[in-house]
Amino acid sequence: MKNDPDQLVTITTATSEFTAHILISILEDAGVQAFTFGSTGTTLGVVGQSTNPRWGAPVQVRREDLGTAREILLANRRDSIDIDWNQVDVGTESRIDDGSTPGGTPLLARIGWLVAATLVVLGLLLAIISMTT
Repeated sequence: MKNDPDQLVTITTATSEFTAHILISILEDAGVQAFTFGSTGTTLGVVGQSTNPRWGAPVQVRREDLGTAREILLANRRDSIDIDWNQVDVGTESRIDDGSTPGGTPLLARIGWLVAATLVVLGLLLAIISMTT
């Protein structure tokens, strides 16, 4: 049973499920079927990135495809190192009209924070006044 070619083996542990799905897409584009079944951290309610491999999301392939999958991921890493960002169009305009300027906070959100902060300060002042009387 240990040499079953269809047995799933972990090729790497990604730092997040998002990263795991990117790796799976790379493998599947090259013709290797890959899987991830979530991470321990997500199961426990811990979200975000983690550098601890136990909390990451394992990427698994069939034992028979392990060597090919390693070559594909190494080739992808080698090919993606030399990106000339001056040649990449990353866009310069905000395409979502949400009432904000690019990179800024929407006016309605600023007003909401101001109202919330004012209510908190007033609540604290009322609590202090009621304690002293």
